[in-house]
Amino acid sequence: DFSGAVGTFDFKVTPSRTTMDASESIAVDVTVSGNGNLKLINMPKLSVPNGIEQYEPEHDERVRTNLTGMAGTIKDSYTLVPQYKGKYPIPPLSFSYFNPKTERYTTLQSNPIVLQVNNGPEPTAGAIATDSNANGVTKQKVTQTGNQFRFIKNDADLEPIDTPYFFTSVGYWLALTVPLLAIPLFLFFGKKQEERRGDVRGNRIRKADKLARKYLSEAKKNLGNQKEFYIAMERALHNYLKGKLAIQTSDMSKDRIQRLLKERNTEQTTLIEFIALLESCEFARYTPSTTTGMQQDYDKASRVISALDKQL
Repeated sequence: DFSGAVGTFDFKVTPSRTTMDASESIAVDVTVSGNGNLKLINMPKLSVPNGIEQYEPEHDERVRTNLTGMAGTIKDSYTLVPQYKGKYPIPPLSFSYFNPKTERYTTLQSNPIVLQVNNGPEPTAGAIATDSNANGVTKQKVTQTGNQFRFIKNDADLEPIDTPYFFTSVGYWLALTVPLLAIPLFLFFGKKQEERRGDVRGNRIRKADKLARKYLSEAKKNLGNQKEFYIAMERALHNYLKGKLAIQTSDMSKDRIQRLLKERNTEQTTLIEFIALLESCEFARYTPSTTTGMQQDYDKASRVISALDKQL
């Protein structure tokens, strides 16, 4: 049963007690201590007779490493619960290791353990039925004794302690009052929408503003392309004036635009910049322009349109 342990070790199997009643738990510790490759050791597995329920062991390592190697203790602690009255012998365990000092293999064996269960139900043939798998390991069928263990429920069937009623709840009053409160809002917004549809001049101005923004955006996309840039810029300025001054494209002479803007009390600086933009659009048909100049004209157009919005 050598499993790779190399060093000098002590081995022992100790129960917490050997006398108990059925359904009481005990602990059995399988301990290996000494010097060697402790972290690589495969611990021997405890085997118990039928009628005892065995849980997975809790593994504990207390190993320190120094100049001489690893030293310390590793332990597997098993919890056992006898189900029936009687005597239960636990066979001894063996642990083998290679001792490099003596250059020999050594096998250590624990003492047998006998558990005495004094009080509890008598074992029956069905209660101690066993099952073996392909590896020859005997599995014990767990049986329920009294109220110690209960099977896992897949559906808990839980219900809230206080079940609120929808009637007179917060949700009930919200569902009742929100539609009533929404009626005046619908009427108000409907009236505003009707007024907006009837405002011919306002709709024309909003449409012109929208077109101006659209053509300004198109001009920005064509920065670097002189012809397309200034065509879009001129469309933006003309559409803006058509909405704000209620004039057609055929009437857009610079003198007429200046006169109409003065009548609207437009600031002289803004008026001069607007006319200069129109002239830049005209000059661009015959003279070349740089990308920097186009960018300056675009920034000026955005600034002038915003200023005219406030002044008009």
